[in-house]
Amino acid sequence: MNVFDSGFAKYSLALVLLLPVAASAAVIFPKVTNTNDTGSGSLRAAITAANANGPDGAIISFDIGSSCGPHVIHLNTALPDLAQEVHIEGYTQPGASKNTLDSFVQNNATICIVLAGDNNVDDALAVSASVADAMEMSVQGVAFSGFTHAALNLRGGSNHGVAGVRTGGNLGGFALQTVSYGVILAAGVHGATVGGTDPGDFNQFGDITHNAVYVASSNASNPAAHGNTIQNNIIGYVTDSSGIQVALPTVGAGIVVGGYNNSILDNDILHAGASGLHISNLDAHGNLVEFNGFTENTGDGVLIDDDAHDNTLIGNGIFSNAGAGVRIVTGQNNEILYNNIDFNTGLGIDLAGAGVTPNDNDSMQPVPDYANRGQNFPTLTAAVGGHTGTVSGTLTTTPGDYYINLAGTTTCNASGNGAGQNYFSYPLSTAGFKVTVPNITAQGQGSISFTIPVTLVVNTGTNKLYVTATAVSSTGNTSEFSPCLLYPNDSIFFDGFE
Repeated sequence: MNVFDSGFAKYSLALVLLLPVAASAAVIFPKVTNTNDTGSGSLRAAITAANANGPDGAIISFDIGSSCGPHVIHLNTALPDLAQEVHIEGYTQPGASKNTLDSFVQNNATICIVLAGDNNVDDALAVSASVADAMEMSVQGVAFSGFTHAALNLRGGSNHGVAGVRTGGNLGGFALQTVSYGVILAAGVHGATVGGTDPGDFNQFGDITHNAVYVASSNASNPAAHGNTIQNNIIGYVTDSSGIQVALPTVGAGIVVGGYNNSILDNDILHAGASGLHISNLDAHGNLVEFNGFTENTGDGVLIDDDAHDNTLIGNGIFSNAGAGVRIVTGQNNEILYNNIDFNTGLGIDLAGAGVTPNDNDSMQPVPDYANRGQNFPTLTAAVGGHTGTVSGTLTTTPGDYYINLAGTTTCNASGNGAGQNYFSYPLSTAGFKVTVPNITAQGQGSISFTIPVTLVVNTGTNKLYVTATAVSSTGNTSEFSPCLLYPNDSIFFDGFE
């Protein structure tokens, strides 16, 4: 079920079709009519009723007066854990409305319901770890303030939905206090969606003291969180009531992933106090990181370590981070394709120890699980430029199929090695320009020379343009960027009138 698009329709139809049976056999619709911590009409009473209703669940709506407020529900103690299916619909409050802007720069959602942890309350909303695997919850149109652990601590169940929620900033005159974690997807949780594809699903996470989204690794009784989608979340800033963007950083990494087969899509992460995204440990594999922005974070744009492996980064924008664009400390088969990586303080891609890892004999792995096995980068030897041109070079590594990916930059790293953006188009085969290192080796390695025809698709004007390259093995091991090579770039001929 898509809880955001069809939840009400599903349950309304279910009620129509139900024959007269015991009340516990039908979904219930408790309504929150006041901001009291306890008693009739409170959120606590609504959750208690939902838990008592059994697996048929509940849809909780809000009708606290006739105006938006915001209406702040001050919690003196933790709410009951969510133990049965429940959907908390904050946008049902009169005056509330979803965001309609398909933009990270602006967000016009009107959120009217705030949960506030005034008395050292750990979690705002929590799913019990002991629930059935099929138990699902959703929440939308709610803001969170002042919880010492998490706004949403999802310790069990599956197919949860979190959309249109917010932490941080000023909401209609109410200052939202810091929250430790935005959303925790604990071990065993799968199929959850944090955010979504519709503008109304976009979450805003600011003023987080740990991580906006934390995807857990395995524990003694459950596998790592897996098969979840984290999409279109705005992390590191919020839009205030006047529509102005306000930077509200996350102290730790923006998103932490310790699980497998998760999709991290279309998020915008900046101002994190560590890396924008941290993928860590052996459980972290098969994750897809696509079309995100990682900008101006205190650490690396993306950090992969502790033997995380077989992850794919494709089509991301990774700019102006204080560390590397992508740092892989340990772990292999981490594929880095077609990303725009530039203007970071560290290397564009940094394998193993900090700084350039020189090319060596790729047939001799220095230590177990060495970062992307220390895949050698290409050596570029010539560039003949203009609107169309060629880039030539050599790759020396173990025999097999490899893919060369080119990038362009107007500024090279102080090391002389590059990073870059998608300035060029060139013939592609799967993961780049395919070359095959022949099985004619010296000390376990062979070499292949290549010449790639290129078309310059971005005009740098009067700025010099440098070309750099990575090599990607057939298993996904991606090298650091090669040293820069000047690409002759005459803007007079950019439109092809040589």
